Amino acid sequence: MNLGKKRIIREVIADAENLSKYDVGETARGLASRISMKDSEILKLNSNENLFIPLDFLRNILRQVIDEIDPRIYPRDEVKDLKDALSKHLSVSPEEIVIGTGSDQIIDLVSRMFLRRGDEALSITPTFVVYERSVKIQGAEYKSVPLKDDFSLDVEALLSSVTPNTRVIFLCSPNNPTANQFSYKDVLSIAENFDGLVVVDEAYADFAGATVLDQSRDLENLIVFRTFSKVFGLAGLRVGYAVANQDLAKIINEKFQMPYPVSLTALRVATKLLEENFKFIESKIFELRAERSRLIDALNGIGGIVAFPSETNFVLFRTVNIDSSVVYRALLERGIIVRDIGQVLKFRNCLRVTVAPAQIMKRFIKELEEVLDEDDA
Repeated sequence: MNLGKKRIIREVIADAENLSKYDVGETARGLASRISMKDSEILKLNSNENLFIPLDFLRNILRQVIDEIDPRIYPRDEVKDLKDALSKHLSVSPEEIVIGTGSDQIIDLVSRMFLRRGDEALSITPTFVVYERSVKIQGAEYKSVPLKDDFSLDVEALLSSVTPNTRVIFLCSPNNPTANQFSYKDVLSIAENFDGLVVVDEAYADFAGATVLDQSRDLENLIVFRTFSKVFGLAGLRVGYAVANQDLAKIINEKFQMPYPVSLTALRVATKLLEENFKFIESKIFELRAERSRLIDALNGIGGIVAFPSETNFVLFRTVNIDSSVVYRALLERGIIVRDIGQVLKFRNCLRVTVAPAQIMKRFIKELEEVLDEDDA
């Protein structure tokens, strides 16, 4: 019997070797220790977290919530409260909403629902790596279609790549790492011409200007993902949600979602942000957009740097005359963590940096200029 158990475990481990590992990158504490700096001196600009939401503001809300909750009780009414708040905020029905542990958990949930061995999922390249990971965990095949050189969707190529085994199409809009939002018309064209599920991940939509949420009620095969991690600054609390037509949302909620997937504390904080503090959050969105424009202008003002337009809370840029990995490592030694993306379609040496408040961006630009000057010397 023990040998049988060992065999099964070996088989599972062997299968898992073919799965990709999600690399969270360098951590602030780890880097600080390595280069003998204080944690507070590290600029963590590699994970698209929202540093415009003041820490004291969020801690104050957390303190309020801690005084209100009974952690001995499973969250039930709190799920309804958050759905009601989202319903008013988004002008959708509460019955169209699915709450999850960050949008990552809902990506995994949808993959488990729709995919089995022998099935296929289709997406774009480059894009968020979790889609591929979730698909392959299900034993399904993941296929991707390159974006056009202007980072727009190649609708014809996507639809022509669909086979009888294709059950899901994943689209991230605005897209990570290209930072652009796809044409409303293109996204709807894909949904209308595909028989399977179309997932539109709108994690960054609040930083852009459009959404396909209004179509999720009418298109039975469209589901839209959102998260509190980005615009609300709650990456550490892990709250996400999806919006779909009532039939699909009901099945997900009743048959596939685990009971109590989100903590009582996280649910209550998210609800307070929506119901009592959204005007403040909205002001920070405008502040971020303004700083994003300044950052792009500053980057494009540096010789040897080309920054791409952005509709997210990060900026993709490339170094023309120096390998991006060299810049990445040099910035690390100065206490700045960005993301080394490398090749993006025809563009080499790409890096991604989170948009942060002005003082942080000033230091980032200064250190980047010094890194490039040292390389020229």
